[in-house]
Amino acid sequence: LATMCGGRSRRLLSEPDSAFGRAAPCTGRRGRCYAILTATLLFWAVLGWGGVILKVFPPHPTDDYCAIFTFICLWMPLVAFVDNPNEKRTWRERSEEFIFVWLLESGLAQCLWELPFVLIKTKYLQPIQSTETLQDDELWLWGFWMYGSGDTRYMRFHPETHATETMLAISGPFELWAAYLLATGQRYKTALLIAALTHWGFFWANTSVIYIAEYYGGYQWVADGWVGFWIKLGGLNLHWSTLSPLCTALALQLIIHKAREEGQLQMKKAT
Repeated sequence: LATMCGGRSRRLLSEPDSAFGRAAPCTGRRGRCYAILTATLLFWAVLGWGGVILKVFPPHPTDDYCAIFTFICLWMPLVAFVDNPNEKRTWRERSEEFIFVWLLESGLAQCLWELPFVLIKTKYLQPIQSTETLQDDELWLWGFWMYGSGDTRYMRFHPETHATETMLAISGPFELWAAYLLATGQRYKTALLIAALTHWGFFWANTSVIYIAEYYGGYQWVADGWVGFWIKLGGLNLHWSTLSPLCTALALQLIIHKAREEGQLQMKKAT
């Protein structure tokens, strides 16, 4: 992550007069926070999933512990707004780093979690009967069951959810491409436009299908007690209903200010 953020400094060579694309490398306090949260997320993913498959840990309540840590770690993009000691960044630099980290995190989530879910849901997840434990031949599905045992629409025949998650999974590669463009200083406005459009879609799809539809249905698909309701259904989707509209707003602001800057530079050159 620090290397990718540091790659933005290439813009300083191609556009020395631009105030945009100058986000500092993710080092210092922010770099350590990113490293700790990423390591914690991977640790619990490997420990939980591997431990369940090897029958070191039971599927439940291991799923609840991992869900709680995942909920905490997914707030990682907010670290972008924290300055290191003796560091004074502009709102542009904070916004650029936030958008980059959120694109990277969300894009990886869509490609590594949503896409496999979309592909295996019908054949492998829907036959799972229990929200409390798994059979031996189902243990390899524990990572998906961890969420589905709380929001059971993910393990049952529910075409609306399946269709929504399909569209989200398709958006993942576009997010990662936009993150790459920001990291390497290419097509600045294009990357921000991708961020704005995809995450406005995430906000609408996530909020309507996950929260509003469940409310209208009387929470009939929720299981696993308070963890299933507050952490799995409520918490693990909250990032896309809060950080995504923030991403869209900041990306549009940056596009507007970048266009103004380009217009001013062209006028100066013309005179």
